[in-house]
Amino acid sequence: MKTSVENKIVLGFLGSVLALVGIGWLSYHTTAGLVVAEDWVNHTYQVIAKLESGRAILTDAETAQRGYLLTGDQNFLTDSTNAQAQVDGWLEKLRDSVSDNPAQLKRLDQLQPLVSRRLAILNDRIKIRQERGLQAVAAAVSTHEGKDLMDQIQRGISEMHDAEDQLAVQRLKTARTSANIAEIVIVAGSVFACAFGLVAILFIRRDLRLRAQSEEKLRQSEKHYRTLFDSIDEGFCIIEMIFDDQQKPVDYRFSEINPSFEKQTGLHDALGKRMREIAPQHEAHWFEKYGRVAMTGEAVRFQDRAEQLRRTYDVYAFRFGDPKYRRVAILFNDITKAKEAEVEIFRSSQEIQAANEKLQTANKELEAFSYSVSHDLRAPLRHVDGFVDLLRKQSAEKLDERGRRYLDIIADSARRMGALIDDLLVFSRMSRTDLRRSKVASESLVDEVWDVLQAEIHGRRVVLKMDKLPQIEADAAMLRQVWVNLIGNAVKYSRTRDPAEIEIGCNEENGGFVFHVRDNGVGFDMQYVDKLFGVFQRLHRADEFEGTGIGLANVRRIVSRHGGRTWAEGRVDGGATFFFSLPKTPSETKG
Repeated sequence: MKTSVENKIVLGFLGSVLALVGIGWLSYHTTAGLVVAEDWVNHTYQVIAKLESGRAILTDAETAQRGYLLTGDQNFLTDSTNAQAQVDGWLEKLRDSVSDNPAQLKRLDQLQPLVSRRLAILNDRIKIRQERGLQAVAAAVSTHEGKDLMDQIQRGISEMHDAEDQLAVQRLKTARTSANIAEIVIVAGSVFACAFGLVAILFIRRDLRLRAQSEEKLRQSEKHYRTLFDSIDEGFCIIEMIFDDQQKPVDYRFSEINPSFEKQTGLHDALGKRMREIAPQHEAHWFEKYGRVAMTGEAVRFQDRAEQLRRTYDVYAFRFGDPKYRRVAILFNDITKAKEAEVEIFRSSQEIQAANEKLQTANKELEAFSYSVSHDLRAPLRHVDGFVDLLRKQSAEKLDERGRRYLDIIADSARRMGALIDDLLVFSRMSRTDLRRSKVASESLVDEVWDVLQAEIHGRRVVLKMDKLPQIEADAAMLRQVWVNLIGNAVKYSRTRDPAEIEIGCNEENGGFVFHVRDNGVGFDMQYVDKLFGVFQRLHRADEFEGTGIGLANVRRIVSRHGGRTWAEGRVDGGATFFFSLPKTPSETKG
């Protein structure tokens, strides 16, 4: 027999009533349990409050007693007495509060005698203070008996406090459990009671809400997509691939384009049109690449040139939407100018490289020529010097004063020419010799050079000031030549000073070392500073200061090969300072 709709309604109504009655009974039962649990929680917090109250009373009694002992002020004594008077009442109330807990009663039984003893000691100290004075009570306090008792009392109160904390946690947990059960029972029963009438409404509202949310998300997504679509600088379009009967891609139609499309392609009114309509000569490989993306779903990134559009593009293409529609989304950027710039840069780099190679070849040829000429000049000079010596020995008595002076001039010129050739050979060798790096102690190297220069310094007053110099990684022989030239110049160009002052130092700058050699010599005019480090460039006459004009050129070449640089500062008759830098991290520059 089928149950009528009316019977279903009645049964549903009766079920709801029974559910409500059951819910009411369960709610009452769980609520009563919750009230009991909360009462126990409140009781625990009351015990904790009484424990802390007792701790405060004892602390007040001890503090007031200490104040009386130190000052003899009766107000402190009154405060201590009042605090002690509260102790018995506190202990009775505490015992009454923990009477339901045997463990706490046992702890209280252990605590109460300690409290009594502590109060007795307090009163005893007060009595000693009253009868025998401060010194006597100080001696009594120094036994620490009272402090030890107070520490035990504090531990006893803390143990009871901890026990009550644990009870509070357990009772709170019980209360929360009861509350949760009550809440679950009420909520579950209410839901069950209302389920018969609300199920349909809830489902309908849920469906309507989900539909509204989906529509809103769709609108927001479309809005974001459209904003991005319209605002990006790159060209963007969606195309529909067109295939022939053999499924070969032969064309495509523009179904969507963004505002940057025309700027990137130069194509106008392309929407809805086929590419072959707009650009009939468009290369077939474009259709093949996009057709492959539409068929396989594999995205591609490539660069290629569209000759009819006279532009080069950086392209990213991926399948868009359902594969059956064979649509492809294309994000692209016109890189024609960048490609032209790359070609121009490559051409310029090739030209620079060719020029550098020619320059290096010319330098090598010049160095070889210089070495060869310098080497070949040695033999004639030796002959000149030798014959001058023979002539001086064999015919000196036949020559008058003028003749002998001519021979001296010839010999001196030959020696100067020999020195010049030697310097040229060193200069040439510096560009061809491989760097042999090692750890070099700069101070030791400078000391060696200074010792070598003592013969030139002999008879002069020269003051050397040298700062602490770092250890560096360099070619020791080449670096020695740098110091020989710089310190030798400082000694030479300060020979007119008495005393001559030479300063050698080093600073750390920009991740490297900057060395300097400073003197108080004749200096130089800064307008000629660019000539200092050139070959054969001298700012003083040979009859004033000897030299070949190659030493500083050697310095620059050696320092450059180590990856550093050289420069100088000075003023006429005001001394000069020569600088050179070396990197902390070794590097080498050819040439």
